[in-house]
Amino acid sequence: MKKILFTLAAVCGTVWGSFAQTSASGTTSIIPSSPADHAQFSFGLEGGVTLNHVRGNSTAIWGASVKYELPIATKTLFTISAGYTYLPYTSFEKSFLKAEGNNSAGASFIPVKVGIKYYVSHGFFVEGQAGVAFAVKGPNYKTSFAWSPGVGYTFGNGIEVGARFENWSNSGALNQANLRLAYRF
Repeated sequence: MKKILFTLAAVCGTVWGSFAQTSASGTTSIIPSSPADHAQFSFGLEGGVTLNHVRGNSTAIWGASVKYELPIATKTLFTISAGYTYLPYTSFEKSFLKAEGNNSAGASFIPVKVGIKYYVSHGFFVEGQAGVAFAVKGPNYKTSFAWSPGVGYTFGNGIEVGARFENWSNSGALNQANLRLAYRF
């Protein structure tokens, strides 16, 4: 776990430091004209479904996330995101846990990921992220390595819609398909 967090911190520091230099005129060489041309934050609401054996415990996933995007090349952004994800338990899982003396209604996670986002055309993008999903609450889940490829579209008014497959693995896997509706500012 410490190695993963150290690697994420090193990547973030390297990318951030590479933008400390400016041109002779004191400005950066990137001229804002597309969603990939300037740094932005986005706040998004997320929802999805589980895809593998976890469906017996929970079939839905919902949450919220904040993402920071930093240009690193033409049409390419470095991303870092953090959020909150909740998996409500099915009635079968709730009754099973209740029999064991646990009245938990679901599991909670805080996923933290870094990645690369590439704009294929003006608004359409592909994205890949990797990081850690920290288990906050839930007897059946542990902190896990997380990775996710995705696609989406950024509209001119700041609205962004994305879809992704996500895998959290730690002695087993939690696979999920998610949608994210976000506002970029």
